[in-house]
Amino acid sequence: NSAYQESDIYELIASEYIQQGDTAKYIETLYEGAEKFPKSKYFTPNLVNVFIRQGDNQKAMEYLDEAIKNDPSNACDLNSVKGALLAEKGDFAAAEEEYNKALTQDPNCERALEALAVNFILQAQNLKEKTATMSDRKLQLENDKKTVDFYQRALPHLEKFTKSLKDRTADKTEIDGALMKLRNVYYNLSMMGVDKSAQLKQVEAELGL
Repeated sequence: NSAYQESDIYELIASEYIQQGDTAKYIETLYEGAEKFPKSKYFTPNLVNVFIRQGDNQKAMEYLDEAIKNDPSNACDLNSVKGALLAEKGDFAAAEEEYNKALTQDPNCERALEALAVNFILQAQNLKEKTATMSDRKLQLENDKKTVDFYQRALPHLEKFTKSLKDRTADKTEIDGALMKLRNVYYNLSMMGVDKSAQLKQVEAELGL
């Protein structure tokens, strides 16, 4: 019990520094808190955010791994953030692994559902752009197949994410954002020989297009 109270005091001190605009003291308190209370959901995740804002992804990764080890029950947030950092580096396979870890622990983790779908969509778009510059027809066809596969792998996650937002009556802008992504996938699949015209029509109606 006393440990809880002590960590609360550190949290208060940290938020005081933030209100005063004293970033150096804030970070110092986060470091102390992270060392004293490794299982706290406050100190290490906030340190990770600080590193990300500073563009120090390497350090963010180290602390993320520490946070995941100390608090495996928080996989939805922590593994999703780690996945996003890996995706930013272009390491889509490693990012996918992290999102899947989050979804193994919480199959309804919205953050991971959306991120995993986007992970596949980005790979599809990258491949499409690359294919557009090719003259080898055989290679183009092979790449088209891979592109379709990426879009199809994105779909179940994106559909589940959109349904989850609707079920909890999320903000309209959030739902519209998810619907726009769905529209993109349905449209591209339809253009590439997988007929999603009915779904596309429905999504466009929901978006008022």
